[in-house]
Amino acid sequence: MKNNFVIATHNTFKADEIQKVLRFYHQWGEIYTDKLPHQHFPSESTTSYQENATKKAIFISQQLPEANVIADDSGLELAAFPTKYGVQTARELAVEVPDGQLNRYLIQLVNGKSRKFTMKTTIALAVNGHVSNIARGELTGVIASEERGTNSTGFDRILIPDGEDQTLAEMSRPKRISYLHRARAVKNLLDQLGEVK
Repeated sequence: MKNNFVIATHNTFKADEIQKVLRFYHQWGEIYTDKLPHQHFPSESTTSYQENATKKAIFISQQLPEANVIADDSGLELAAFPTKYGVQTARELAVEVPDGQLNRYLIQLVNGKSRKFTMKTTIALAVNGHVSNIARGELTGVIASEERGTNSTGFDRILIPDGEDQTLAEMSRPKRISYLHRARAVKNLLDQLGEVK
């Protein structure tokens, strides 16, 4: 059975990625602004992926009580800098890298240090203003010494999963989806709902 999900985010890249992953698993998603005017989400926590995802999902679900509303929070954790990033990844990198050249910055940041990373995603599903499911996805690996690959963009061009020698952006779409932290969280959610056979 195909589920329709409403994605509670202002990040169009994130919404597009979630929509593509949902389609890969024969489900459907649309960004919440297709149904509502632009909203101001509650302020985010600096300590909890789950709290941030839950706040956004409940907030939009209260306005669309019949919808399956999903929201995620994601972050990058670096072995070399255990107190940086995580839940505050997007906010910290926006300050540190105003020119937006995030991949170049991260490659230089870990140069001569541990290149190990963990990407984490938590997704909350809310219906009628209440969270019904929490799903998680995680990817571990190393940061490449240069950008590689044209099959995807962003961090995918520098992240090499454990056990692989290709970046995510060098992989075929099905293989990449099997590794992406956000895709793993979506699959975890669909598994909980009994939708992945």
